[in-house]
Amino acid sequence: MGSTRQTAGLPAIDVTSICDAALKLTKEFGIDGWPIRQLAKEINAYPGVINYHVGRREDVVHLVIEHVNAEIDLPEPRENWKRWFKLLLEGMRSTLRKYPGVARRLAAVGPGLGESDRIINCGIQVLRDAGFGDWSTLVYSVLLCQTCAFVATEDDRDKMDDVRKEVGGSYASALSASDPGIAALAKTVKLLTEEESLRRSFFDHQFSVLLDALLGGLEEIFLKG
Repeated sequence: MGSTRQTAGLPAIDVTSICDAALKLTKEFGIDGWPIRQLAKEINAYPGVINYHVGRREDVVHLVIEHVNAEIDLPEPRENWKRWFKLLLEGMRSTLRKYPGVARRLAAVGPGLGESDRIINCGIQVLRDAGFGDWSTLVYSVLLCQTCAFVATEDDRDKMDDVRKEVGGSYASALSASDPGIAALAKTVKLLTEEESLRRSFFDHQFSVLLDALLGGLEEIFLKG
Protein backbone atom coordinates (compact mmCIF):
# COMPACT_ATOMS: atom_id res chain seq x y z
CA MET A 1 0.00 0.00 0.00
CA GLY A 2 2.79 2.44 0.96
CA SER A 3 4.76 1.93 -2.27
CA THR A 4 1.59 2.17 -4.36
CA ARG A 5 0.66 5.50 -2.78
CA GLN A 6 4.20 6.77 -3.20
CA THR A 7 4.13 5.84 -6.87
CA ALA A 8 0.83 7.70 -7.24
CA GLY A 9 2.28 10.77 -5.55
CA LEU A 10 0.05 10.41 -2.49
CA PRO A 11 1.27 10.97 1.08
CA ALA A 12 1.66 8.00 3.40
CA ILE A 13 -1.24 7.25 5.71
CA ASP A 14 -0.77 7.12 9.46
CA VAL A 15 -2.72 7.97 12.60
CA THR A 16 -1.84 11.66 12.31
CA SER A 17 -3.04 12.02 8.72
CA ILE A 18 -6.30 10.24 9.57
CA CYS A 19 -6.84 12.50 12.58
CA ASP A 20 -6.08 15.63 10.54
CA ALA A 21 -8.63 14.60 7.91
CA ALA A 22 -11.23 13.84 10.59
CA LEU A 23 -10.64 17.25 12.19
CA LYS A 24 -11.14 18.92 8.81
CA LEU A 25 -14.42 17.08 8.25
CA THR A 26 -15.58 17.81 11.79
CA LYS A 27 -15.05 21.54 11.30
CA GLU A 28 -17.15 21.39 8.14
CA PHE A 29 -19.83 18.81 8.96
CA GLY A 30 -19.71 18.29 12.73
CA ILE A 31 -18.41 15.30 14.68
CA ASP A 32 -21.48 13.21 13.75
CA GLY A 33 -21.72 14.49 10.19
CA TRP A 34 -19.22 12.32 8.35
CA PRO A 35 -19.17 8.52 7.84
CA ILE A 36 -16.01 6.43 7.60
CA ARG A 37 -16.38 6.22 3.82
CA GLN A 38 -16.24 10.01 3.56
CA LEU A 39 -13.16 10.07 5.77
CA ALA A 40 -11.56 7.38 3.60
CA LYS A 41 -12.29 9.44 0.49
CA GLU A 42 -10.69 12.46 2.16
CA ILE A 43 -7.38 10.58 2.51
CA ASN A 44 -7.69 8.70 -0.81
CA ALA A 45 -7.80 5.29 0.82
CA TYR A 46 -10.10 2.36 1.50
CA PRO A 47 -12.11 2.31 4.75
CA GLY A 48 -10.16 -0.75 5.83
CA VAL A 49 -7.00 1.35 5.97
CA ILE A 50 -8.57 3.51 8.67
CA ASN A 51 -9.59 0.41 10.60
CA TYR A 52 -6.02 -0.90 10.33
CA HIS A 53 -4.36 2.27 11.62
CA VAL A 54 -6.95 3.52 14.12
CA GLY A 55 -9.94 1.19 14.49
CA ARG A 56 -13.67 1.87 14.46
CA ARG A 57 -15.26 5.24 13.76
CA GLU A 58 -15.61 5.75 17.51
CA ASP A 59 -11.85 5.35 17.83
CA VAL A 60 -11.37 8.10 15.24
CA VAL A 61 -13.82 10.29 17.14
CA HIS A 62 -11.75 9.74 20.28
CA LEU A 63 -8.68 11.00 18.39
CA VAL A 64 -10.59 14.12 17.37
CA ILE A 65 -11.74 14.79 20.93
CA GLU A 66 -8.18 14.27 22.19
CA HIS A 67 -6.92 16.87 19.70
CA VAL A 68 -9.66 19.33 20.67
CA ASN A 69 -8.82 18.92 24.36
CA ALA A 70 -5.16 19.52 23.56
CA GLU A 71 -6.09 22.88 22.00
CA ILE A 72 -7.64 24.18 25.22
CA ASP A 73 -5.28 26.49 27.10
CA LEU A 74 -4.90 26.39 30.87
CA PRO A 75 -4.80 29.77 32.64
CA GLU A 76 -2.01 30.56 35.07
CA PRO A 77 -2.77 28.81 38.39
CA ARG A 78 -2.05 31.97 40.38
CA GLU A 79 -5.39 33.45 39.26
CA ASN A 80 -8.30 33.74 41.71
CA TRP A 81 -10.37 30.55 41.34
CA LYS A 82 -13.35 32.30 39.78
CA ARG A 83 -11.15 34.24 37.37
CA TRP A 84 -9.25 31.03 36.56
CA PHE A 85 -12.39 29.14 35.63
CA LYS A 86 -13.83 32.04 33.68
CA LEU A 87 -10.68 32.19 31.55
CA LEU A 88 -10.65 28.41 31.13
CA LEU A 89 -14.31 28.14 30.15
CA GLU A 90 -14.25 31.13 27.79
CA GLY A 91 -11.29 29.57 26.01
CA MET A 92 -13.00 26.18 25.99
CA ARG A 93 -16.08 27.67 24.38
CA SER A 94 -13.98 29.29 21.64
CA THR A 95 -12.19 26.00 20.94
CA LEU A 96 -15.31 23.82 20.96
CA ARG A 97 -17.17 26.17 18.63
CA LYS A 98 -14.65 25.28 15.91
CA TYR A 99 -15.66 21.62 16.09
CA PRO A 100 -19.47 21.30 16.00
CA GLY A 101 -20.91 18.41 17.94
CA VAL A 102 -17.91 17.83 20.20
CA ALA A 103 -19.44 19.88 23.02
CA ARG A 104 -22.61 17.76 22.95
CA ARG A 105 -20.58 14.58 23.34
CA LEU A 106 -18.53 16.06 26.16
CA ALA A 107 -21.68 17.20 27.98
CA ALA A 108 -23.32 13.78 27.57
CA VAL A 109 -20.48 11.32 28.22
CA GLY A 110 -17.41 13.34 29.24
CA PRO A 111 -14.04 13.53 27.50
CA GLY A 112 -12.52 10.26 28.66
CA LEU A 113 -8.95 10.21 29.93
CA GLY A 114 -5.97 11.44 27.97
CA GLU A 115 -5.47 15.06 26.95
CA SER A 116 -8.26 16.03 29.34
CA ASP A 117 -6.20 14.84 32.33
CA ARG A 118 -4.28 18.11 32.67
CA ILE A 119 -7.53 20.12 32.67
CA ILE A 120 -9.20 17.83 35.21
CA ASN A 121 -6.21 17.71 37.56
CA CYS A 122 -5.54 21.43 37.46
CA GLY A 123 -9.22 22.41 37.68
CA ILE A 124 -9.96 20.22 40.68
CA GLN A 125 -6.77 21.38 42.41
CA VAL A 126 -7.77 25.02 41.90
CA LEU A 127 -11.11 24.25 43.56
CA ARG A 128 -9.51 22.38 46.44
CA ASP A 129 -7.14 25.28 47.04
CA ALA A 130 -10.17 27.60 47.06
CA GLY A 131 -11.75 25.58 49.88
CA PHE A 132 -14.31 23.35 48.13
CA GLY A 133 -12.79 20.20 49.61
CA ASP A 134 -14.78 17.04 48.85
CA TRP A 135 -17.22 19.09 46.75
CA SER A 136 -14.49 20.01 44.24
CA THR A 137 -15.35 17.21 41.81
CA LEU A 138 -19.06 18.11 41.79
CA VAL A 139 -18.34 21.82 41.31
CA TYR A 140 -15.90 21.04 38.51
CA SER A 141 -18.46 18.81 36.78
CA VAL A 142 -21.18 21.46 37.02
CA LEU A 143 -18.97 24.14 35.47
CA LEU A 144 -17.63 22.00 32.63
CA CYS A 145 -20.96 20.33 31.85
CA GLN A 146 -22.91 23.59 31.72
CA THR A 147 -20.29 25.17 29.47
CA CYS A 148 -20.45 22.22 27.07
CA ALA A 149 -24.26 22.27 27.14
CA PHE A 150 -24.26 25.97 26.26
CA VAL A 151 -21.92 25.38 23.31
CA ALA A 152 -23.95 22.36 22.19
CA THR A 153 -27.02 24.60 22.01
CA GLU A 154 -25.06 27.11 19.94
CA ASP A 155 -24.03 24.32 17.56
CA ASP A 156 -27.65 23.17 17.26
CA ARG A 157 -28.83 26.72 16.68
CA ASP A 158 -26.42 27.07 13.75
CA LYS A 159 -27.94 23.99 12.11
CA MET A 160 -31.48 25.37 12.52
CA ASP A 161 -30.93 28.80 11.00
CA ASP A 162 -34.03 28.74 8.76
CA VAL A 163 -36.23 27.48 11.58
CA ARG A 164 -34.78 30.05 13.96
CA LYS A 165 -35.61 32.87 11.54
CA GLU A 166 -39.11 31.50 10.94
CA VAL A 167 -39.83 31.27 14.65
CA GLY A 168 -38.28 34.70 15.19
CA GLY A 169 -40.53 36.15 12.51
CA SER A 170 -43.57 34.88 14.37
CA TYR A 171 -42.83 37.40 17.12
CA ALA A 172 -43.38 40.34 14.75
CA SER A 173 -47.08 40.54 15.58
CA ALA A 174 -46.26 40.82 19.27
CA LEU A 175 -44.11 43.96 18.96
CA SER A 176 -47.08 46.12 19.92
CA ALA A 177 -48.59 43.67 22.39
CA SER A 178 -50.26 45.18 25.44
CA ASP A 179 -48.35 42.80 27.68
CA PRO A 180 -45.00 44.56 28.26
CA GLY A 181 -43.12 41.30 28.85
CA ILE A 182 -44.14 39.81 25.50
CA ALA A 183 -43.49 43.09 23.68
CA ALA A 184 -40.00 43.37 25.18
CA LEU A 185 -39.14 39.78 24.28
CA ALA A 186 -40.51 40.23 20.75
CA LYS A 187 -38.28 43.28 20.25
CA THR A 188 -35.20 41.36 21.38
CA VAL A 189 -36.00 38.34 19.22
CA LYS A 190 -36.58 40.58 16.18
CA LEU A 191 -33.16 42.19 16.59
CA LEU A 192 -31.44 38.84 17.09
CA THR A 193 -33.13 37.45 14.00
CA GLU A 194 -32.21 40.37 11.75
CA GLU A 195 -28.74 41.39 12.98
CA GLU A 196 -26.07 38.68 12.85
CA SER A 197 -23.40 40.72 14.65
CA LEU A 198 -25.87 41.62 17.39
CA ARG A 199 -26.82 37.97 17.77
CA ARG A 200 -23.17 37.01 18.28
CA SER A 201 -22.57 39.71 20.89
CA PHE A 202 -25.85 38.82 22.64
CA PHE A 203 -24.82 35.19 23.13
CA ASP A 204 -21.29 36.22 24.13
CA HIS A 205 -22.85 38.35 26.85
CA GLN A 206 -25.30 35.59 27.76
CA PHE A 207 -22.42 33.16 28.22
CA SER A 208 -20.55 35.64 30.40
CA VAL A 209 -23.64 36.12 32.57
CA LEU A 210 -24.09 32.34 32.81
CA LEU A 211 -20.52 31.92 34.05
CA ASP A 212 -20.86 34.72 36.59
CA ALA A 213 -24.11 33.20 37.86
CA LEU A 214 -22.62 29.71 38.10
CA LEU A 215 -19.42 30.83 39.79
CA GLY A 216 -21.20 33.17 42.19
CA GLY A 217 -23.88 30.62 42.99
CA LEU A 218 -21.40 27.81 43.64
CA GLU A 219 -19.39 30.12 45.87
CA GLU A 220 -22.52 31.02 47.83
CA ILE A 221 -23.62 27.40 48.24
CA PHE A 222 -20.31 25.74 49.10
CA LEU A 223 -18.05 28.46 50.50
CA LYS A 224 -20.42 30.90 52.17
CA GLY A 225 -23.51 28.79 52.87
